[in-house]
Amino acid sequence: MTPHWLARWAVWARTKLLRGGRPLLTGVTVGFERAGATRWESPVPWTADAVALDVGFRGPLRARHKSEFALRLPGTTFPADAVRPGGDDRFHVTFRFPVPPDSLSADLLWRGRVVATLLVPVLNPARFLTGLTLTDATVAVRFGGTTAPASAIGRDRYDGLLAVALLRSPTGLAPLAELGLRVAFHDSRSGTEYPAVVALGAAQLARSEALVTAVCPEHPQPAGPWWVVWHAGDRTLAAQRLQVVPEEKFELGVRVLEIRFALLDASGTVHTAKQPPVLSDAGKIGPCFVLAGGEPGAVGVCRFEIVAFASAGPDPNIQHTAEAVITDGQMVFAPVLFDVSALARVSGFELRLGGRVLAVASLRPVPAARINGEGGFVPPPDFTWSQAADDELADRLRRLQ
Repeated sequence: MTPHWLARWAVWARTKLLRGGRPLLTGVTVGFERAGATRWESPVPWTADAVALDVGFRGPLRARHKSEFALRLPGTTFPADAVRPGGDDRFHVTFRFPVPPDSLSADLLWRGRVVATLLVPVLNPARFLTGLTLTDATVAVRFGGTTAPASAIGRDRYDGLLAVALLRSPTGLAPLAELGLRVAFHDSRSGTEYPAVVALGAAQLARSEALVTAVCPEHPQPAGPWWVVWHAGDRTLAAQRLQVVPEEKFELGVRVLEIRFALLDASGTVHTAKQPPVLSDAGKIGPCFVLAGGEPGAVGVCRFEIVAFASAGPDPNIQHTAEAVITDGQMVFAPVLFDVSALARVSGFELRLGGRVLAVASLRPVPAARINGEGGFVPPPDFTWSQAADDELADRLRRLQ
């Protein structure tokens, strides 16, 4: 028969010594393995190679055997992958197991007993695509070496279409390597679609946001509206309409906001002035115009004609044609500089577009009226009123105040 004192000692030993040897959980880190590298972040994407768990403990040496730890998932149990010391009485137990199809709870076991219940969050395709956002989506049109954002094309010729956007995800962009990102340039008139695949680099996939660009693989001439549609996997992220404005309508909306003069001085520096320059002070002189289109969001190329005129009419020997990309924003257009020696008889320049005169830049100052010897009024000769003359009038009125 067991002595009474021995029975009490056995109870004390079971409750104190054995319970005291049980390790204490200090923390859990969830991560995943992908292409041989381990990333300690969650949720775990479904594209990962394996789930990685790092579980921190405090406990005596006898509780640090790898065989004593296991992770129980619904339907299966995985032994610990490794145990490594963490300093003093701390140590870490790691687990590695295949990625489950969805988030789940797992029981952490020590010697077959449940120490804690852990949540393993898994990012599936539907959840990833729901959190994916596309902002600042812009369609740009390229004309030669100039690229401008547009919601409408003002002329039926161009050199390229581009789509630019900022892509964001709360959980990182790595799953896009599996789902794919693409842009469809769709010609509504012909029904033709021109797909472009957007490839992200390793640095972009490792971040939660990236600036992405797609280029239309073909250069068809648009005759009707276009649609630019962003796709990720089977989800449509954004769609933009690109309207086509007839050339005549676009050109009728082009307007001159300001008239200036461009001057090339002896040092080779080009600068602009609102007042007509003194010809002897410049090596070369030309008109300068501040232009803008009248169609909101439209961009197009216009071919302008610059014609010099004298008192007898236009000088066919001094004229020039130049193209410029016009948007609904302001742009400075200084198409040509003429030698001063060739402007002896020239009194100004005309800017023409589509056969109509848009603006006149006069080189001659406003003529003044004279009082004759008899006190009579001699009116000034006729001249073409221009923006420069208007600026001069405003300047003189300010000086009178």
